[in-house]
Amino acid sequence: MITFMGIARADGSVPQPLGTAPDGVTQIYTREVGFGFFLVVEAKVGPSGRPIGTTTFSPGELPNFRIVVSRPLGNGSTAVCDQGPAEPIGGVPGVNPPDFNSNVNAVNDLACRFNARTVAGDACTRNASQDSAFVSSQTRVQFCPTVGLGSEVEFPVGDTFVTAEVTDAIGQPGFPQTIIIRVLP
Repeated sequence: MITFMGIARADGSVPQPLGTAPDGVTQIYTREVGFGFFLVVEAKVGPSGRPIGTTTFSPGELPNFRIVVSRPLGNGSTAVCDQGPAEPIGGVPGVNPPDFNSNVNAVNDLACRFNARTVAGDACTRNASQDSAFVSSQTRVQFCPTVGLGSEVEFPVGDTFVTAEVTDAIGQPGFPQTIIIRVLP
């Protein structure tokens, strides 16, 4: 089950969302530029009681961490996991409406840029004391990029929906969550 989904600044601090979409649930995060921040998804054990799955890349099949965006990021490249260091470094295709099962390559292309952090001291987010910490006290696994999102996966100006779900260790998914990343013109 997802316990937190949002962004963190480059220094690991977690801003409050601007508000929610008309549905009253989907949080909106604003950015002046579409890169240089962390996308963060945290999870806890769900009703099955099984451990949280931690794979973020599984060529040809869905990993445990699944994430898609409604609009292409960067150059929208369809090459899977072209994150470097070898050139060319590519972006991520958009998936709209969000559908993990029919878009295995797009899921892997974005998810492979994340890693699973199982210890709060390794979190990409920081608390008020500037210590590495999970955002939610219920979190057992945090998924975030190894480094902040670079210009190769720059979010375009406007609203981009980001949808994620996390599975248990045998692949049973929890409920997906969505946020909006709004890049200002």
